[in-house]
Amino acid sequence: MKRFILSFGFFLLIFNMLRSQEDSIHLDEISVTATRSEKLLSSIPMPVSVLKSNQIQGPGLIRLQNVISEQTGLVVVPQINGLGNGIQMQGLNPDYTLILLDGEPLIGRYTGTLDLSRVSTFNIKKIEIVKGPSSSLYGSDALAGVINIITDQAYTTKLNFSTRYSSRNTLDLNMNGSYVYKKLRLNAYINRFSTNGYDLTPESFGQTVAPFHNYSFGVKAILNPNPKSELRMSYRYFKEYQKNLFQVVSGMDSIRVNGKGSVDDNNLNMAFKYFFNSKLNLSLTNYYTVYSTSTDLAQLYNPEVEFYKDYFSQKFLRPEGILNFRTSKSTKFLVGIGYIHESVESSRYGDLLERIQTSSYGFSQFELENKKWDLAIGSRIDKNSNYSTQWSPKLAVQYKISRRYHVKFSVGKGFKAPDFRQLYMNFRNEAASYSVFGTEVCQQELEALQKSGQLSQLFVSLDKVNQINAESSWAFNLGSNIKIKEGSTFDINIFRNDLSDLIETIIVATTVQQKNIYSYTNLHSVFTQGIEMNFQHKMSNILSFSLGYQYLQAYDKEMLAKIRRAEVFGRDPNTLETYLIKKSDYFGLAGRSKHQLNAKIKYTIPYLKLDAYLRLFYHSKFGINSLNGNVSGITVPNSDLNQNGVLDRYDSFVKDYYLVNLSLSKLWFNQFTTQCGAENLFNYKDPAHIPNLIGRNIFISLQYNFYKS
Repeated sequence: MKRFILSFGFFLLIFNMLRSQEDSIHLDEISVTATRSEKLLSSIPMPVSVLKSNQIQGPGLIRLQNVISEQTGLVVVPQINGLGNGIQMQGLNPDYTLILLDGEPLIGRYTGTLDLSRVSTFNIKKIEIVKGPSSSLYGSDALAGVINIITDQAYTTKLNFSTRYSSRNTLDLNMNGSYVYKKLRLNAYINRFSTNGYDLTPESFGQTVAPFHNYSFGVKAILNPNPKSELRMSYRYFKEYQKNLFQVVSGMDSIRVNGKGSVDDNNLNMAFKYFFNSKLNLSLTNYYTVYSTSTDLAQLYNPEVEFYKDYFSQKFLRPEGILNFRTSKSTKFLVGIGYIHESVESSRYGDLLERIQTSSYGFSQFELENKKWDLAIGSRIDKNSNYSTQWSPKLAVQYKISRRYHVKFSVGKGFKAPDFRQLYMNFRNEAASYSVFGTEVCQQELEALQKSGQLSQLFVSLDKVNQINAESSWAFNLGSNIKIKEGSTFDINIFRNDLSDLIETIIVATTVQQKNIYSYTNLHSVFTQGIEMNFQHKMSNILSFSLGYQYLQAYDKEMLAKIRRAEVFGRDPNTLETYLIKKSDYFGLAGRSKHQLNAKIKYTIPYLKLDAYLRLFYHSKFGINSLNGNVSGITVPNSDLNQNGVLDRYDSFVKDYYLVNLSLSKLWFNQFTTQCGAENLFNYKDPAHIPNLIGRNIFISLQYNFYKS
């Protein structure tokens, strides 16, 4: 940690010397996510960034996962089949980043992650990203941070159309319209997305991702009957259809299957806000959402024989009330209460019984703002039906050394209990040749397999597979925002997350058919820490660029202690000689690159109304969890080469890689925009370990914008 602090001090010194003599800083962007109330971005005492619509649509980023993958410190984590990709923030798993749509949570996490491709970017006004623990306001799903997607607020009467065609017969169609009439604002959008999928293993039957198409529809109504009140109603519907055709390889068996799959996502939100006066207002919301998936597979040449069937349904209801009041010009309070009723039905749990959990909560926050200080102190209490009452405090403070130079610090505690999946999962995926058992059922399932002679190797003692605890975390962020001169800014942030009883997916056994069996366990003491830097510079009205870098460490503290005690060994797979593992050999937790870099350049030719975007992304090598079997048509060798269960330098790693994206955008007659470009320009692929990298993607698009007012 000393080197992080020294690096921080060094950069502060350098940029303090580079500061210009300007007196003002124009950071007037408004954010609502970090404090759950409107606040100037420059006054928020925690790491927050805002992506505007032109930063999203300018380069041609059409799905949420495309946007996220281009941000410093955010990594899209792929699943086995390239679907259900989640967000890794500050080295923490996707479970710990809360995704909001207009302030309300998106549900339906596929194998613990949220499928980012469900969200189209066409009607997004901006995206707010809060890094660091936000459990004091949002609960246990926000240990790593919060990403809030804010859609069009219908301030003008307009009508927009867009269409984009890209490689693999991928078509994206959009229509977004708003209508303003006196005190009423209406907005509606529709999106259709279809693709032929892609195949990273042409030598195998079927595709890595099969063809699918989906629809998104949303409508929003905002009524201001008088200056003191506002009524909001919004509804969003998402429907996806999948066509599956592939070959299942399991041991000596090889079966070709086909069938259909579907995804449904419904969201309904009703909100009322009343301003008693300039110092006091009340917000009431009632949010209800239902997410469900269905998969039905049969043998290709014998369709009457059912091969695999899966059903999952999750319901989420949350009424909430928030009271904001000011006691003076520089101080204000926020108090909120809410209730969550959540239920899950799934064939993955071995039955279709409905499992329910409820939670009531309350939170409060005090804010102080003056010329030199910004302070936020908050806490939240959650009382859940499945676990004991939890308390999540937070402190965030910012000191304004000058109008151009701010230093901020935040610390907070978070909590996350095992979810339905980690407790009750009883899922056998014959399609991908693996099984997942929750801790409540794992022991009895393994004992049954062992009795029938189906187990080849057991990696965990049977009397320990049912032991799992809730997680807790302390985290802090220390950073600075510096405006070097007009158009040039530099941000730096040091972070550390100390987690106890971190829940991780592990392999507990393999069958005689070489199928992996996974369950969940606690890594008793884990930390992630690092440093993140962003530099933006506008050289002129035609050229601007930005640089972003993150250095990350992620370690199991107990493993470090064992290594120091000389208790960890490895075995050479060729000579079978045993050797001692040193601290310098230990790489840390799997799935995390130590170095992440991005560079972005925007070049504008004003008289042609042409914008060019060039973006470069680099990820250093990272380790992988132990794999031994067939994934996406590829037989993956065991990554734990020295068979010690530790990710060390003697094991197999995913090599470092870089990606280049290029796009051109041209405005015609102030209403038509054409775009063309290439993502992953140099066609980098790693089918076994990064199945969401589909190779080079060429696209062309057309957009029409009509504004009445």
